[in-house]
Amino acid sequence: MTEEKIRKIVKRYHIISTLWLFAFIVLAIFLNWHLLKSNIDRHYELGIEYVSGDQGYIWGALIFCLFTLLHLVFYSIEKILLYIHAETSASS
Repeated sequence: MTEEKIRKIVKRYHIISTLWLFAFIVLAIFLNWHLLKSNIDRHYELGIEYVSGDQGYIWGALIFCLFTLLHLVFYSIEKILLYIHAETSASS
């Protein structure tokens, strides 16, 4: 394999994984919104005061950290594969 082919394969799987992570995060945000809405509705039906827990910064930090972690994992995999390729080419 050439270095360019290794980079192309890693980039392809990086894009696929990013799309899956994005879909998972969108689903998680939707479920969180739905659960909060139903919780507010239940409190209203029962006549109980609802105390809001602001979660805006938590979601932002979680999304940023997950995408950063995914990027670092693929960066490491690419560097490891290129190092193995260079070692194999040098020993041949």
